[in-house]
Amino acid sequence: MFRNLIKIGGCLGLLSTSSILCNQIKGKNQDDQLPHYHFLNDNDLQKLQKKHQNLSIIDRSYTEHILSVIRDVQTDIVDFRKNADRLIRILIEKAMSQIEKKKNVKQSPLGYYDAHELKFQDEEICFVSILRSGNAFLIEALNVMSGASIGQILIQRIEETSQPSYFFQKLPKNIKDQQVILVDPMLATGGSASMALKILKNHGVKEENITFLTLVSCEQGLSKLFTEYPKIKIITAQVDPILLKDINFLAPGIGDFGDRYFGTVKRNQVQQ
Repeated sequence: MFRNLIKIGGCLGLLSTSSILCNQIKGKNQDDQLPHYHFLNDNDLQKLQKKHQNLSIIDRSYTEHILSVIRDVQTDIVDFRKNADRLIRILIEKAMSQIEKKKNVKQSPLGYYDAHELKFQDEEICFVSILRSGNAFLIEALNVMSGASIGQILIQRIEETSQPSYFFQKLPKNIKDQQVILVDPMLATGGSASMALKILKNHGVKEENITFLTLVSCEQGLSKLFTEYPKIKIITAQVDPILLKDINFLAPGIGDFGDRYFGTVKRNQVQQ
């Protein structure tokens, strides 16, 4: 099904500065032709980060192997989960590095040193998951910040229109006073993330206190979020070059992250 969707979707270049190539390559079935997607180069990524000052893209030396594994249609659920968790941990640690620090003097076994620790206690940090796929972040989130609170927002995409539809939210009562880390593994059109950010703002959360973590993103989604919420921070592992027409999925993408991570799709039945 995924292969058919790619054929239907076609290729849409997102950055005018990029030369996006979609070479047709033959699969195992000689009648089956799949596009070969080429990633944005370092120059393109630098221009993107210059355009969006609050965008952080993880150095590819940390992520290219992991992403290569989880993108692979042949990767089973065990390796998919293991490597997705590794990548999620990298994103969370990057988010922690951007939170304001406090300086004090502490003692090591050999003497005193200047310590730089998070200004906020675990309880002052809230991870907000966009259900269901965002829940994949929660294990590593609590490994890093075991006392953090958890909020959840259920937003599902209407397949026929690709528009987000709100169903449910459960957020801490004091969320307006917390540092909020919003999590969702994929950022395509940005519709779901935009709706979640609106909900957070309606609860009094300041944009500058929100960091959005996403494994894979694209130019359209990033531009939408930064246009609507210019003070938020976004951290992504990779920016995919293509948003497929009509179906609004990233390419080369990962497939349906939630199905692959939570085991609700059989191996090799990967669909976007």
